[in-house]
Amino acid sequence: MTYLTYDEYKEYGGTASEQDFTMLEFRARKRIDRLTASRVQRMAKVPEAVKLCMMSLIGIDSKAGAEAQVDKPVVTSFNTDGYSETYGKALSVADADAAMSASIRSMLWDETDDNDVPLLYRGIEV
Repeated sequence: MTYLTYDEYKEYGGTASEQDFTMLEFRARKRIDRLTASRVQRMAKVPEAVKLCMMSLIGIDSKAGAEAQVDKPVVTSFNTDGYSETYGKALSVADADAAMSASIRSMLWDETDDNDVPLLYRGIEV
């Protein structure tokens, strides 16, 4: 079960290729599952908040995630024959991970599953 289809991703303005989207969607879904105890998997319909959260995670992961930094490292400064330029700080992988976790916590705050259990609830369900 995917939380966001490629067609939905494109409708929301996504720009990744379908091939790249497959892996990005998978990693974003697994990250949400980890922080929600997989509650979304058991829902009849994926809430809009989860779809928008997926868009946020895919955006961060495609620009600053671990694979993105290996495939396309960000140049933050360069020096050529005495001429030097420095750009803004690039997110580290740890920064990107923290940003994605914060995005999940803020975007899924107060969202509930089909049994009215908050998606981010980490206690014991009776």
